[in-house]
Amino acid sequence: MSKTNFTFLPLGAIIQEFLVDGQNIVQNFNSAEQYEKHNAPYFGETIGRVANRIADAKINNLNGREYELTANNGPNTLHGGPKGWGKHKFDGPKPVDRNGKEGVLFKYLSKDGDEGFPGAVELRVWYTAWTENEAGKEKALLEVEYEVEMVGDEVEETVVNVTNHRYILHVWTTLQASP
Repeated sequence: MSKTNFTFLPLGAIIQEFLVDGQNIVQNFNSAEQYEKHNAPYFGETIGRVANRIADAKINNLNGREYELTANNGPNTLHGGPKGWGKHKFDGPKPVDRNGKEGVLFKYLSKDGDEGFPGAVELRVWYTAWTENEAGKEKALLEVEYEVEMVGDEVEETVVNVTNHRYILHVWTTLQASP
């Protein structure tokens, strides 16, 4: 029977460890301080307000306006800007029961104008873990669920595209043929 453990950090609601049979399968740093200093690859971070790049660090014609964003990838905005969601401390982890399974909840309030993005929003991130038996083999599962709610009345709409930037290490299993 495999044993699975998870470690999360409030900084960026980061997945720091996903242990399967005692082996961490996600790329990580040992401490929050190392993530703050060296995490240009965004290991394990919750990426937002918008994952990927926004050309010329500008949102065109949203709410009838243009919005200048903070550039951090040449002339573009990458993963929400230099202080995107993965660079902020979230509230949590708070243990929760999520759909009958054990999980944790993180929350983050992104204010209107954060890195130039319009409207205040609250992000909720749930990590739910469990094991399943499939064809006689136990599998460890980690589900990530995002919910974003506009909480201010500054604008009628905004842009949001959230993801997690985990890097899974290759876990090799040696299969031996029977003689």
